[in-house]
Amino acid sequence: MQIVKLKPYYSEKIWGSSKLKELGFPIPENKKIGEAWVISAHNNGMSYLTAGTFKDQPLKTVFENNRNLFGNYQGEYPLLAKIITAADYLSVQVHPNDEYAMAKHHQLGKPESWYILDCPENAKLIYGHNAQSKAELEALIANGNWQQLLKEQPIKPGDFLFVDTGKVHAITPGVTVYELQRSSDITYRLYDYDRLDEQKQPRRLDLIDSINCTSVPDTSDLVIKNAEKKVFSSSVFSIYLLKAKAEKQFIVDESTGWLQFTIIRGQGTINNQKFTAGESAISLGELEPIEVTGDLEVIISWIKK
Repeated sequence: MQIVKLKPYYSEKIWGSSKLKELGFPIPENKKIGEAWVISAHNNGMSYLTAGTFKDQPLKTVFENNRNLFGNYQGEYPLLAKIITAADYLSVQVHPNDEYAMAKHHQLGKPESWYILDCPENAKLIYGHNAQSKAELEALIANGNWQQLLKEQPIKPGDFLFVDTGKVHAITPGVTVYELQRSSDITYRLYDYDRLDEQKQPRRLDLIDSINCTSVPDTSDLVIKNAEKKVFSSSVFSIYLLKAKAEKQFIVDESTGWLQFTIIRGQGTINNQKFTAGESAISLGELEPIEVTGDLEVIISWIKK
């Protein structure tokens, strides 16, 4: 098994900043970078391998041409991992389920999740809504009653939230998250705080799609406080938080073809390879036990066979 580091893709956003630089990312100067797509085989933001046989090749190409190194997984590369730093409110959004996304975009839907890396004291995320019917949802939107419609979730560093399809949500100022999602870029914008684009025009909204896709009544909340070790497991993705000071070895307990790694704090080694905060990697080939040293904290993610 090889563990190969990846070069991320950086996404400029109206709500972005230079904070990713503080986390170790060499982001471009004078750019409002909001997202680092640290593990991505999506055409809208590609990661590249940085060493070995496939150095400088896009993850998508390596995956599609070498499926034997990924447990012979069929279909598109299924996961997308990001580090998001918000200097302002993100737009209030909702993502479609598989049925809606396939019918309209010929893609799968976009469930996602957040692990809170940093946030202000008493921070809250927008997570869910209060409407009990589609008619009430439409009326609250039409009248601009956003405070009445939107639910808030108090958060602290170390919290985990699963954002299912149909769940209204938004990240708020000062919050930094590790986001793991299905490899999809379908987002419907429900509300954007009346912001203007670079041409001084109101930013695009997707009201019809947003209303169509919002689950009413709201879906159940899935919030885990002080998440640790095996944080979450589902058919969409699984997540494990490994802290090297507490655990020196990791053996995946579910059947999978490969692992993803993102260092969220500290520095140390993974299978004798040096890593520091902000770096990400994937495994290639038959899985072996993961040995870690140092004081690093790493999020390990995978998809079950």
